[in-house]
Amino acid sequence: MLRRLADFFVRFMDRWMPDPFLFAAILTFVTYILVLIFTPTGPLAAVEVWGNGIWSLMVFTMQISITLVMSGALIRTKPLTAFLHWLCKFAKTPWWAYAITAFVGGLFSLLSWACGLVAGAFVAKQMAKMVKGCHYPLLVASGYAGFVIWHMGYSSSVGLLIATPGHFLEKSIGVIPVAQTVFAPFNLITALFLLFTIPVLMAKLAPEAKEVVELDPAVIKAEEEAANVVEVWRPVPADRMEKAQIINLILGIAGVYVLIMYYMKGGSMTMDSMNLSFFVFAILLSRTPRELIRNIYESGKALGAIVLQFPLYAGIMAMMTKTGLAGIIAGWFVAISTPLTLPLWSFLSAGVVNMFVPSGGSQWAVQGPIMTEAAKQMGVDIPKICMAVAWGDQWTNMIQPFWALPMLAIAGMKAKDVMGYCTMCLIYSGIIFCLGITFL
Repeated sequence: MLRRLADFFVRFMDRWMPDPFLFAAILTFVTYILVLIFTPTGPLAAVEVWGNGIWSLMVFTMQISITLVMSGALIRTKPLTAFLHWLCKFAKTPWWAYAITAFVGGLFSLLSWACGLVAGAFVAKQMAKMVKGCHYPLLVASGYAGFVIWHMGYSSSVGLLIATPGHFLEKSIGVIPVAQTVFAPFNLITALFLLFTIPVLMAKLAPEAKEVVELDPAVIKAEEEAANVVEVWRPVPADRMEKAQIINLILGIAGVYVLIMYYMKGGSMTMDSMNLSFFVFAILLSRTPRELIRNIYESGKALGAIVLQFPLYAGIMAMMTKTGLAGIIAGWFVAISTPLTLPLWSFLSAGVVNMFVPSGGSQWAVQGPIMTEAAKQMGVDIPKICMAVAWGDQWTNMIQPFWALPMLAIAGMKAKDVMGYCTMCLIYSGIIFCLGITFL
């Protein structure tokens, strides 16, 4: 039954899923129409709000770009590449290839959403090379499926933000330590359950042998040829500097010192400190400046499609927030909530809003004030409501192709090739999230 249902979603997505840029454009039109229907904003005023918001995510765009490039460079260093190759050797059959790929994607996503995307794509491609009979679209989808738990781990936007003194809701909810959110039992139990069961789900979605689409042999040959290219080295000062390991060592040690001092002085985990961590360890684990530059260059190839969409999503976010539409949508869910069901409706509403604002931090800025105020009035545990919003944000990423772009760029796939299988992960994880946020 699972395979038949997966086949249905695969066919549906293949027919109806447009390029992610067009997906963002359609969401822009839908948001505009909803603004006109549910808010007092006029047609021209809504266009003006959209236009004024297009460049509102410039800082965030740069932060995300650096995260993807630096984490990608880190994954491409020889020590981590060797580790991922070692993990791939445990897969002797396609079933294990799908399962291990999903597990690695989830495990690295708990460390960092960016690492999860890059590691998932890398392992998917390696599995396709090493294990015969693997359906490549399902391998890539398995790597992305692990991304559904990223907001429950080390890089949790909501969990880190509300644990930071001076955050914008501090006067309302105070500073909430990660022990009550990210490391709370309800979050850890649910995350670990999904980490170990999603791989089984993805493995069970394997198509029949006649429907298997393997990785194009031409791609494998091209990568092998590129790996065998011998670099030209000349005994000149410029080349000597590019291969000087001492340069990376000095920069890396200085970076480690800065990180240690930052956290010793009470610094909290932020996007900038996380990026600094990736930057420092990418330098240390790359043996030479030339190797680091090559890894950075390869990682940067995935940026174009993402940067193209950020202005559209910034405009969507502006329309959602400046016109009050996001508050109206969240208010609908609050209106039908009780103290028992508020966490559930917070999760579901966050899943809806995430389709229009696919950014954990930005979405929290939209929903956080509404949901936490409702929790205070109903006497509901505020940390749980905060994580309910975080869970919803990560959940609908399975059918929101925005964050799949880095993986797709590395894997050489299109969104419609993998989203059918990811829809199955959406359904399964949604059931687990609803049960976990309500009863744990």
